[in-house]
Amino acid sequence: MPNRVMISRDSKPIPCEECGLPSLHVARLVSANGALLGQTMVCTACRRHRSDTPAVALP
Repeated sequence: MPNRVMISRDSKPIPCEECGLPSLHVARLVSANGALLGQTMVCTACRRHRSDTPAVALP
């Protein structure tokens, strides 16, 4: 199983700087064996938009 991004049900969303919607959450990065790898900010609205656009390879 790959690494996962987990958003707590108790997370209170804040406005996102990209889209302006109140959908930015603190999320935990969890490895396949359940170990905490770190934390990140995840906008659930922007993530949907990003999945609609093709990926771009970086040099």
